[in-house]
Amino acid sequence: MSVILASDDSRVQLNSLWQQPHYDRRKSMGIVNRRHLGVGGRRSSVNSSAGVSNAYVDIYDKPLAITAIFLVLLSAVDAAFTQILVGAGAQELNGVVNYLLNSASSVFIPIKIGVTGLAAIFLMIHHNFIVFRIVRVRNALNVLVMAYAAVVLYEMYLFAFLMK
Repeated sequence: MSVILASDDSRVQLNSLWQQPHYDRRKSMGIVNRRHLGVGGRRSSVNSSAGVSNAYVDIYDKPLAITAIFLVLLSAVDAAFTQILVGAGAQELNGVVNYLLNSASSVFIPIKIGVTGLAAIFLMIHHNFIVFRIVRVRNALNVLVMAYAAVVLYEMYLFAFLMK
């Protein structure tokens, strides 16, 4: 590592550069950024030709949003079915869910939908990211939807035994 010593003249020049007022674009934007209102350029995709991953976008595509909404809807159906099945005599094996159902069953569905909604938003924001260098978050969101669909189908199968 080499050390470069500056002369007194260069120190004066550097200090004068730091002390000069400069234009800061962030201060001229005002209270509301027009780009947050949908006016102006927004990023809706990442430059995939450059091999870029792990990047955020400003606008999400419709299939991704529909997948996230479908995940939350399946979570709501799962919560309602779970509450009905436990009321009919089924046993909940998940300890946290069992505690919520036994302590205050009226808050179980909103808590479950809220937690799933926050997770869906988090996954939607990070849909371009790759986890552990092999799993794309967009694909993980699709797998979660399929898993919830399988759980709802299983609960519908359990309803067949309740009707007998």
